[in-house]
Amino acid sequence: MSAAVVASEAGDATSSSSRRKSGRVTKKPEKFTPGTSPIGTSKRKRGDDDDSGVDADEPISEDEDESTEGEPDEEELRERRRKNKSKAPAKRPAPKKPKTNGKSVTLAMRPATSASKKSSRPRKALVRKSILAEDEAEGLYADVFASGDRLEDVAARWVARFNEHEAKAVAEIVNFVLRAAGCSLRIDEDDIADPDNAPSRVAELQEEYQAQDVTEYPLIAKAKDGGGQAFRHALHRFFLTLVQSIAQSGLMYENQELLENIAVWIGAMSSSANRPFRHTATVAALAITTALASVAADIVENTAKKMRQSESEVKKSRVNKARVSAANQEVEDYNAKLESVDGALNDWFSLVYVHRYRDVDHHIRVDCVGALADWIITYPDKFFDGSHLRYLGWVLSDPNSPTRVEVLHQLARLFKDKDKLAGLKTFTERFRPRIVEIATRDAENNVRAAAVDLLDILREAGFLEPDDIDSVGKLIFDADAKVRKSVVGFFAENVNAAYEAIVDDMGGQEALDEALGSPDDEDEEYQNPRLEWLKLKCLVDQLLSYDEDENELPTQIERISHTSAELGLVAAGVESRYSLAAQALYEAIPEIRSWEVLAGYLLYDHTQTAQHGGDDAEAMLRQNCQLEEKHETALLDILNAVVRLRLQRLAEAQTDRKKTKAQRESDQGEQAEMARKLTLLIPDLLKKFGALPEAAALCLRLERELSLDVFEELRQNTALTALLDDINKQFLTHHNERVLIEAVGSMLHAQENEELKEMIHLKIQALWDDLINTFDALRRGKDFSACGNLDQNILVGVSNIVLKIAQLSKVSDAAILDQIVAPANSRSKSKKAALDSPPIVSVLQILDRGLPSNDLDAETNEAEDSLVRHAMSVLLTYFVWKCKECMDHIEAGTTMPDDDLTTLVERRDACITSLMTILEKRKGADNVRLEAANLLLDIYNMFRSLKVKKAKLSRTRKKPQGRASRANEDDASDDWEALAQDIDTQTVKILMQILTATENNLAKLANKRLEEPDVDDDPIDPDDEPESDDEDSEDIRTQEDKQVRLLIAEEHLCQYGGRIVHAYLVGSLGAEGGEVVKKRLERNKAKLTSTWKEVVSHLDAQRFVKKPKKAPAKPAAKAGKSKEIVIESDEEDEVEVPGDEIEDEEMADAEQEEQVNGAEAEENGAEREADEESILGD
Repeated sequence: MSAAVVASEAGDATSSSSRRKSGRVTKKPEKFTPGTSPIGTSKRKRGDDDDSGVDADEPISEDEDESTEGEPDEEELRERRRKNKSKAPAKRPAPKKPKTNGKSVTLAMRPATSASKKSSRPRKALVRKSILAEDEAEGLYADVFASGDRLEDVAARWVARFNEHEAKAVAEIVNFVLRAAGCSLRIDEDDIADPDNAPSRVAELQEEYQAQDVTEYPLIAKAKDGGGQAFRHALHRFFLTLVQSIAQSGLMYENQELLENIAVWIGAMSSSANRPFRHTATVAALAITTALASVAADIVENTAKKMRQSESEVKKSRVNKARVSAANQEVEDYNAKLESVDGALNDWFSLVYVHRYRDVDHHIRVDCVGALADWIITYPDKFFDGSHLRYLGWVLSDPNSPTRVEVLHQLARLFKDKDKLAGLKTFTERFRPRIVEIATRDAENNVRAAAVDLLDILREAGFLEPDDIDSVGKLIFDADAKVRKSVVGFFAENVNAAYEAIVDDMGGQEALDEALGSPDDEDEEYQNPRLEWLKLKCLVDQLLSYDEDENELPTQIERISHTSAELGLVAAGVESRYSLAAQALYEAIPEIRSWEVLAGYLLYDHTQTAQHGGDDAEAMLRQNCQLEEKHETALLDILNAVVRLRLQRLAEAQTDRKKTKAQRESDQGEQAEMARKLTLLIPDLLKKFGALPEAAALCLRLERELSLDVFEELRQNTALTALLDDINKQFLTHHNERVLIEAVGSMLHAQENEELKEMIHLKIQALWDDLINTFDALRRGKDFSACGNLDQNILVGVSNIVLKIAQLSKVSDAAILDQIVAPANSRSKSKKAALDSPPIVSVLQILDRGLPSNDLDAETNEAEDSLVRHAMSVLLTYFVWKCKECMDHIEAGTTMPDDDLTTLVERRDACITSLMTILEKRKGADNVRLEAANLLLDIYNMFRSLKVKKAKLSRTRKKPQGRASRANEDDASDDWEALAQDIDTQTVKILMQILTATENNLAKLANKRLEEPDVDDDPIDPDDEPESDDEDSEDIRTQEDKQVRLLIAEEHLCQYGGRIVHAYLVGSLGAEGGEVVKKRLERNKAKLTSTWKEVVSHLDAQRFVKKPKKAPAKPAAKAGKSKEIVIESDEEDEVEVPGDEIEDEEMADAEQEEQVNGAEAEENGAEREADEESILGD
């Protein structure tokens, strides 16, 4: 028979004990109850006398008693007893269900009934095979972890053993904890009999256990070794079940010394210096406290039921005094039990938790945090107060990140319970600033994400201040995607709140829907004002308010305000903050996903709003949706992100096997339709925003999201041609470098389509013609070699044209710079003669303007420096294309015409001479001097690759037949020697001076101290120290500006140092100069930033290359390299050179070949030497 039936009949017997004629009925259930179990018989009698069974009164029908207004008469009582009597036989077979493995152990306890559904399958913890010793086959440890029995049955058997021999049973519990800690030592009943000696005995066990040098114990072991979560869960569940069984059997109240004895031993182990002892005992103690809290909660619940029954009985017209007296007696018994359990809870809390919540081991601290939250939820009457909640608040400052994450998760559990919000208000006021600080400034991203989730719950409860909401909302710009994702819901609710407030001011949602109506045409729908525009306006207002906030932003949020840094980010492909925020909000705000609505909002003419006022709903909507320039720029950035994300998902859907063919075709059709609409949309956007450089750049970026293959399939070349014309127009009319970068990126994207290459080539050729004609007109009759001889407007015009030439040369071969172009036909009668020099000569002359001048004002000096830097960019790409041309000749086995080669050598020498003049005349590490040094190193390094390629091809090809062929090859090989030269010693000294100035600049900004120079080093020129001006003073420099300067200084040092490392590896510095440079680079390797340390570490790249094994007489053929050349742009922050490992492997091969084949011909030795000195070529 189930416990519910027994309790129900027992309750009826008690309620009717005072009536004379019902004695037989009340005694009948007492005869039936012992039939369940022999063990249960004795326990049940003690439980009937003491009311120890927590569940004994649960089944009493509370509704039946409370709904009856008067006392039932005698006939009604007899009728009820008949019904109960007739129903009882049907429930007798119930006690057969708990039988397991042929045994029947039944105790009147809650876990056996309430957890029957969860425990229907035996729990079995994964343990190691060696975890059980031979003599432990029948111990408590084996019963829990290896027998497969239900934990309720294991606990019931232990209770039975305790009734037979108390000390021995308690020793089993202590030995169980010891064994769970990985210790095979044991105690006996004699130790249990002397509880005062428990600390000393535990200390002895600890010393003996530590002598075994055990480093791992089950709680932290892996699952395959018998530990992990399965072990922890079984250990926790056992103690939980054990305590509940002790409570149900009455031992907790009859024999209070039981828990006290267990507490003595587990408490001593929880304070042990041995980590396995301390951790395992703490887990056991926390589980026992959790079980006690559950028992106390059940007692409170049953006490409340009895009190309600008593009150209901008192309210009746005919009060049954016997029933009221019995209920009141049970309430007193429950109160006595609750007092006993509360005392035990206080003892365990003060004995273990108070000391272990701040344990040195963070695993123990995590367990304590989770346990306290469980106690608060299970037994809030005792633990849900300020004296216990404060422990969770203190752990918010824990130094360990997993512990902080755990306490944030547990606090989120508490705050999700709306019934506890009132009690958490004081806690929130005290610890809310710390939670906000974690969300905005914690070093670990996962901790910040958890804090944001908690703050979102606090916001819904109304516990956050406006400043806190703004601080958390700014995290939508965070650099970590996980943090941005966690703040999405928080930010979206703020936008929705602002939107709803505006809608309410305008008359409400229904009034606006009725006034706006529905558009007749779908295309017209996107061009007319609509409520989605208002949501987008609220979104962009929120983003701008956070972006323009003058307060200090969290350290993880970057704001780049310098123009050069912005261009560096754009060139590297870094997305803007608005773009990252839009991607995070894509799913949370539906209005963002509709890119057509967003585009229609941008194209709408908002000037009509000011001209046509009104008080109607549509006029108010137009007024509230009016955009400014900053709004439009932000929305354009969001449009780019939304379009890119949508197209990416459509492309991914094409390879999704879960979708049907029809779905994939539908997605493909949507992708083509998007491309068609975007082709028509981009010209309209350029027409409206083309005059604004930043907006125009964002419009041009949209072109790169298009799949140009769609136009070939749809045969819509006309629309594509119009789009390319608009791109060319933007390239010619704008002088902003960001716009030019985006236009060049669009051209490169268009060149990827083989079918459209011819069309793109014609468009680019037209651009070259326009630029060269304009440049020829500007340079006609002028000397570009003298600084300060041009008017300001002419100087700016030349600088803009040279900048465009530098950008366009990244897309197309700059061979036109070597040609003298005849002037275009003009309507004027005067005929202009052709210039006598090609454009590249004038570009080389511009380098001579890089000398410092004190006669010019600051504005003119800045314009002159910009012109020189643009000319250096042109020369870099010019020589890269020339190097590629020479490489093509070498690979084809042909030679460059002598005149072309001579001209190339002369221009290269002229460029190096001008660069050396700039390096010698300028001081410090200013931008012009630093870029001149970068260009100088690039030229030496790139032409060094010719020698490498020639040597490699000569080694891999078959040996030429005949002496004449060998002579011709030698002559051809000698032609490249004029280009592949080493850097002389004087130039190396100047380069090291620039390195010193650059290091000092970074060290000053980063507050680092560099190594003192060696005695043999050249003295440091005072002019090489970083220049300090008024802007560098700490009193006027903001923290943000200092951070940006530091990043730029680090970027400059790494770019320059990377080129020096490259020169060392390829052998451009020569044997002697290379060792000097290597020693100098390693001087401050560990004194600056980690990025600089990584750059210098590439000096020893060849150490990590494994030499391949090969036969001495027949060296293995080397794999062919790629035909591409590495173009190291001055705008890229790349310090690693592709192909280093391949070339280092070749150097190792060459050294091995030289040792084995020392008697080879002289020419082959030269080839090996060339191969040793270079790594470029890939």
